[in-house]
Amino acid sequence: MTLPRIRAICRMAAAGVVAACLVSCVPKPEPPVDPDVVVATVNGARISLKDLKTGIARIRGITPAVEVRHGTRTEVSRALRQLIERAVVLQEGKRLGVEVTREEVEEKVKRYRADFPPGGLEKALLQGGIDTEEWREDLRQSILYRKSADAIARPLAEVAEQEVKKVYRETYGKETRPERIRVRQFLFDSPEKAVRARKELTEGASPDSLVKQFSSAESEPLDIDLGFLTREELPEEVGEELFGLLAGDVSGVIRRDRTYSVFLVVRKSPSGPYSYAEKAPELRRDLLGQRREEAFRAWLDAEVGKAQVKVQEEIVAGLMERRK
Repeated sequence: MTLPRIRAICRMAAAGVVAACLVSCVPKPEPPVDPDVVVATVNGARISLKDLKTGIARIRGITPAVEVRHGTRTEVSRALRQLIERAVVLQEGKRLGVEVTREEVEEKVKRYRADFPPGGLEKALLQGGIDTEEWREDLRQSILYRKSADAIARPLAEVAEQEVKKVYRETYGKETRPERIRVRQFLFDSPEKAVRARKELTEGASPDSLVKQFSSAESEPLDIDLGFLTREELPEEVGEELFGLLAGDVSGVIRRDRTYSVFLVVRKSPSGPYSYAEKAPELRRDLLGQRREEAFRAWLDAEVGKAQVKVQEEIVAGLMERRK
């Protein structure tokens, strides 16, 4: 073999090595993250892999912050069906002009906070690995879904007055209701504030002025109207004290966990027969709720059947656990 021929072969081999090196050195593209992976569309609206995994986590009753890698066929199918239904409802809600205000979200957050000591909600979210803003957005979406479902169901069913009267006679015609009290609860983060607030209330301060007086940049007392309650609906020690008070009286400071409460008895209602005027709104609401729920489910099944749903079967199948 001649020298020029050998040199040519060497140059070709070197070029091949360089090319191979260049190919191997090019970084591989990052795989798409779950929020970017579309597993289905409903009338053009996207359902992501993250949405589907979150749905599976909720079916299991675990926090969405826990990573779900796979689900059973039943879990995946159920979660996907729920997401498709949710998309259909939200789309109809948008068409009907349903919206959620910031005040509605804050009111819901306030109700959640009532179940925790000061700062406890944020701490619980942090410990659960849940981003606060994502949690608020999920909360907003849940309110939006409920309002949309209500707007859809409202015109689908009605209840006649005679139907309400019939249920009243069958249910409450011979029953007697127990004694009840209407209670307003004030929660504080320190016993000193609760003691001072109790003194103010017993001296005639209005509940609204009390909340304003004890509010600060750091915290404010929670003021909750608990409505009418029977003795059985209260913790034994609390019920014992409150039912011994007169209307307008204020309880002592009651500690539960790390909060301190003062209760104002707004009104007392003695035991006696249920009147139709008293029970009719509740009965009408229950009857109407049941009928609208049935009508809503029928509407939803029909709308899902008509929706343009495209599912990425390969991705969904890959999420299902493989049983041996």
